[in-house]
Amino acid sequence: YYWHTFADQTDEHLWTAFLLPVALHQDPRYYTLGSGTMDKHNRFFKRAGYAFSRILVTRTDGGGSNFNFSEVVGSGASSGISNLYYPSSNRTWTKTGQRWALNLGIDGATFVFKEFWPDLNRAIFHGK
Repeated sequence: YYWHTFADQTDEHLWTAFLLPVALHQDPRYYTLGSGTMDKHNRFFKRAGYAFSRILVTRTDGGGSNFNFSEVVGSGASSGISNLYYPSSNRTWTKTGQRWALNLGIDGATFVFKEFWPDLNRAIFHGK
């Protein structure tokens, strides 16, 4: 079932990073919030919350903020399309919804990783 995962990810990236952002004039890139002046505990939760919120909020081509239709609708579309090649036992509304939620969760976790990677890189590799 490796090819299912490969096809799912390829299709999801096509919708969320190319087709819908171009059509809806949304910027699919992730912009880090970075460090602030708060104490470390509050800064961590603020940055993690910001990163995960990018599933629902994105920048527009004009620089404003908008609902992230590209992410939410694109992940849903790719989950629906995957019903074309999954076995019939995996084509239920529940399984499709689980794939949709998994896609959004993976993207949210990726945003959190992207938010903290500069700090981890600096701590582990000393900025090299």
